[in-house]
This record gives sequence, structure tokens and C-alpha cells, in this order.
Amino acid sequence: MRWKKEYNIGIPIIDTQHKQLFRFSDELQMAISSGLKQSNLKELLINVKQYVARHFTVEEKLMMDSNYPGLDEQLKAHAGFTNRFDEFFDDFQESGLTPELVNGMKKELIDWIGKHITGIDQKFGGFYKEYQARQDSADNRA
Repeated sequence: MRWKKEYNIGIPIIDTQHKQLFRFSDELQMAISSGLKQSNLKELLINVKQYVARHFTVEEKLMMDSNYPGLDEQLKAHAGFTNRFDEFFDDFQESGLTPELVNGMKKELIDWIGKHITGIDQKFGGFYKEYQARQDSADNRA
């Protein structure tokens, strides 16, 4: 899946991180398709896992700070992704890159990133723009 301008949610740090997640998705897709060495794929998976954890932390903090009403939905989605990613990683370490694992990773992880960013995160972007406008308005009145 390729990044498009309309995927931006209007929060520069989040947009930058989302673009990196798309790059990681592409790297994973290519690594899985091309038969990348197990050790290289393991390193890529570890990098993705660490990056996703950092991204979720930043995103969730912005949601908490702005009292985003969709926070619980986001937390559940993030936890679900993290748990599923951990399961795939454990399966990979135990059995290597099996056809079932390849299909699962493509469907559940790679697709999830795109759908999440272009769906649920867009809602937060709209909310956060309104939140910023309210903050700016309050600052101007003070």
C-alpha cells in the first residue's frame, strides 16, 4: 500500500510516523515475498515492533491529552494489533516463515496498518484539529 497525501491526519508527528509504518509495511511485504533470510526478517520484525510501540505511545498520549472520546476504541485496536503481532513473532521464532504465517501476516498485520490509518486514525485527526482550534481560541482570549 502506498502513502497518499489524503492519509495525513494533520498532526505532523503522527503523519511522519504513519508514513514510516507504511514503509515498514512495504518492507515486510517485500521481505515475505522475496524470501528474505530468517535472521534479516527477524531483525525487521523487531524494528517494526519497537517502532509501533513508540508510535502507539505518542498517539495515545495525544489522545489522552485532548480527551479524545474515541480513546477506548483506539486502545483496544492498538492492544489487539500488538497482541496479534506478538503471536506472529512467536510463531515465526518457533516455526520459521510458514505459508500460514505469511498469509496471516499479510492479511492481519500489513492490511491492518493501512486500514487503521485510513479509518480510525482519520477520526482522531478531525477531532484533534477541532481541539487545537479550541485551544488556540482560548489562548487568544487569555
